[in-house]
Amino acid sequence: MIDNLNSVDVSIIIPCKNEVNNLKWTVDSLMNSKNQLKFEIIVVDDGSQDNSTGFLEKNLYKELYKDIVLIKVDNVGAAQARNIGADAANGRYLFFCDAHIKVPDGWLDDLVETMKLYDGDLVAPCIVDLYNPLAAGYGQTWNKQFIIKWLSRKPSEGAEIPIAGGAALGITKEAFEKINGFDRLFKVWGKEDEEICFKAWTYGYKIVINPYVQIKHLFRNSHPYEVVTSNVIYNMLCFAYSHFNEIRLKKTINITKQFNCYYDVNALIKENKELINKQREKYFSERVHDDDFIFRKFKIPY
Repeated sequence: MIDNLNSVDVSIIIPCKNEVNNLKWTVDSLMNSKNQLKFEIIVVDDGSQDNSTGFLEKNLYKELYKDIVLIKVDNVGAAQARNIGADAANGRYLFFCDAHIKVPDGWLDDLVETMKLYDGDLVAPCIVDLYNPLAAGYGQTWNKQFIIKWLSRKPSEGAEIPIAGGAALGITKEAFEKINGFDRLFKVWGKEDEEICFKAWTYGYKIVINPYVQIKHLFRNSHPYEVVTSNVIYNMLCFAYSHFNEIRLKKTINITKQFNCYYDVNALIKENKELINKQREKYFSERVHDDDFIFRKFKIPY
């Protein structure tokens, strides 16, 4: 942890919503991990209704958790909760972590060192199932339907990957600010980790992995808050309108038309058309690679 704000190397940002059974053991794991780098922990509670962050506020624990920064917001969504945490961060490196992970000693030291050694701007660890350590993912990619899938083959340290999964995504603060953080038009949950990684590649930044740092992640069948298909489809379309060429955009629209919620989602897209178009113009004018570059580089059939 930190002695003063001037000594912060890494800011660990944890978005949280209804994680009462998980957040405390996640925070404890992070606090107890031994690292040479000095770090702070920022918890962004996005309108939890289960007293998720109560342990940070109770007198019984106040001394133990006095250095934890707690920010409370009201249902801003997964992407915006991360951005709000980043706005409060003092570190040169930002690590966005789920509220249901366990980390090993030295994880920050090793991941930051990987970024330095291999000229990376974003970094991912190996993510393993909390209850099945043999189930491991080494970053992510997309299939031909633009659906996320885990990379299961163990790469070498410093290997480049398309997507650093959001369970523990590291990025330099400089790169984060340059690419405008997580998408500010996304709603509730879905595609936020994919979008920031895609955007980083288009801006000329590089994502690398350290497969030897294993972070345990609680995989579950449902969210502890309401996420409906229309949330994910809206974010998927917003992603496409912001970043894709006309051919790939039309392909994405055709895929989303298969869902019953498409026409409602498309109406919402039209309501936000001016903001989305402004965002598209910004990214197209600032980026150094187009969307074809990423799909070719990683041989993604989309």
